[in-house]
Amino acid sequence: MKFKGFSKKQLLDIYRQMAVSRYLDEKQLILLKQGKGYFHIGCSGHEAAGLAAAISFKPGFDYAYPYHRDQAFCMGWGMESRDHLLSFLAKEDDPSSGGRQMPQHYGHRELNIVSQSSPTGTQLLQAVGAGFALQRNGGKAVVYVSMGEGTSSQGDFHEALNWASRDKTPVIFHVENNHFAVSVPIEDQTAGASVYKISAGYENLARFNVNGTDFFETHLAFKKAVERARKGKGPSIIVSDVVHLLPHSSSDDQRKYRSEEELNADKIRDPLILFAKTCIHENIATQQDIDKISKDVNNQVNSDAEWAELQ
Repeated sequence: MKFKGFSKKQLLDIYRQMAVSRYLDEKQLILLKQGKGYFHIGCSGHEAAGLAAAISFKPGFDYAYPYHRDQAFCMGWGMESRDHLLSFLAKEDDPSSGGRQMPQHYGHRELNIVSQSSPTGTQLLQAVGAGFALQRNGGKAVVYVSMGEGTSSQGDFHEALNWASRDKTPVIFHVENNHFAVSVPIEDQTAGASVYKISAGYENLARFNVNGTDFFETHLAFKKAVERARKGKGPSIIVSDVVHLLPHSSSDDQRKYRSEEELNADKIRDPLILFAKTCIHENIATQQDIDKISKDVNNQVNSDAEWAELQ
């Protein structure tokens, strides 16, 4: 049985990876409280957009420049929960940086995931540069680069869009809009409160504005963008509207600047709940299937955390 081109096995695997990422957030926060970690930036609320993006590429052939909320994306690209835990605990065998970078600075040489630096936005021009190199080499590889909507206020954003558009560079820009740049709402930092609108005017740049909590809508946009880039037609920007289910970081408390009503509204748009409901409604899965995956994932992450602590 298939739904929108996906088999039952594929859809349950996608849900499993989303659930692993969600429980990794929860486990890392527990480890932080136990004094075993020192910082955390969560992916919760971004999982559907991340997985929808990742499965549209060819890991190890294409290149990825993910930002700090792309834990689920990196899972879909090929990283394992153990990789994330080694990074969080700053272990020597951490594939991102050998424990040298802060947590959520993803990297993996074999998978072509390029680790970024902490200043937001620096990855954008680096990704365009990688796109130039891929064009020069004559292959069909594509570059993925992501950012939060707050980074669109920086000059790197427009410079990267301009260069990529001018030379039809095969880069897919993913703006994950959770409506807050740390504690600043998008209405106070972006003209018209829309990254989609301010990205208009670049020739050769395809633009997509999607509901990032809807895996299927977001995947369709990435599929179109990647196919277009492989044909040499130029870059795309995909603005995915996602939710902010955790504070900006473990050093933040979003209850200080967001109302209870806002926080509850985000919970209703939880991408894991929406994905599970869709699968159940379409007779792809039962509630028992979802519950079993959740239980298995819980056990897996706990086991992986025990393993990572001993490394």
